[in-house]
Amino acid sequence: MFDLSKLMGMPLDASGHGASIDAMMSWVHWLMLVLFIFWAPFFLYTLWRFSAKRQRVANYHGVKSKWSSYVEGAVVIAEAVLLVGFAFPIWSEIKNDFPDESESLIINVVAEQFAWNVVYPGPDGVFGRTTLAKPLAVDPDDPNGEDDIIVADELHLVKGRPVIIELTARDVIHSFGLPNMRVKQDAIPGLSIPVWFVPEMSTSEFHAAMTKTMSVHADQQRRRQYPPYRWIAMESYTASDGTVLVERGGRLSTRVLDRLTEAGIVEVSAAPDMEINCAQLCGGGHYSMRGTVIVHETQEEFDAALARYDF
Repeated sequence: MFDLSKLMGMPLDASGHGASIDAMMSWVHWLMLVLFIFWAPFFLYTLWRFSAKRQRVANYHGVKSKWSSYVEGAVVIAEAVLLVGFAFPIWSEIKNDFPDESESLIINVVAEQFAWNVVYPGPDGVFGRTTLAKPLAVDPDDPNGEDDIIVADELHLVKGRPVIIELTARDVIHSFGLPNMRVKQDAIPGLSIPVWFVPEMSTSEFHAAMTKTMSVHADQQRRRQYPPYRWIAMESYTASDGTVLVERGGRLSTRVLDRLTEAGIVEVSAAPDMEINCAQLCGGGHYSMRGTVIVHETQEEFDAALARYDF
């Protein structure tokens, strides 16, 4: 059946389990659409048929036919099928069928106002203790943490490799959201909540699929009102005198957009990054609690990316 999720503004699916979730959402919306088509005209009919102007005397006997009961029973059965046939199996797979840890990438994510602290265990595969400092830091008294790597607001993954994230928070309740991975889980202080998924699309593939031509003027006005979106340039742009305004892969910040506007460039080829966002109102800076998901093609690329961080 036609997938309605494609018409609902859903972000591009880049995960292994995303298709199942999108299919379930599509079926739910098909059911809602069928109910709307039948119930909305019936509701309008009852407003006309039983208006005070047409019939002032109440009928205390009510409807004696049982067709409405049959319809309600059919709706209950359809909802039960969605729960038992779709929702329960998907929930069981996501929450219970964790991949083998020896084949998975294990990452700790610690949320705080207003950042995502991503902790990688280093070559020894063992996490050390962290301090209560801001930003999060490795406890120097714990030898297990000597090779740990802490990166703020950047989640590095490997295409096709399962990832298990131990999620927690330091201050208030946050909500760890990866729209393109179809992941959303509350991060609660004092609890470590495991989340797993398999990234099936690399960042380069995601950029290629999401590239579009954007109006510099329109996007610039939007950026003056809201925090900068994580869009990157898919081409290099230079001024008439040869000055490089932004290189391919460069962030289209407000300052870069101003330079493009001054150079007379009105359109750019751009693509968004995969995002980490907070789906829980966690304070005055909630809007800025955003990060970037970077999915590498190979394990070697992943190792090289983490090696660039000097801690």
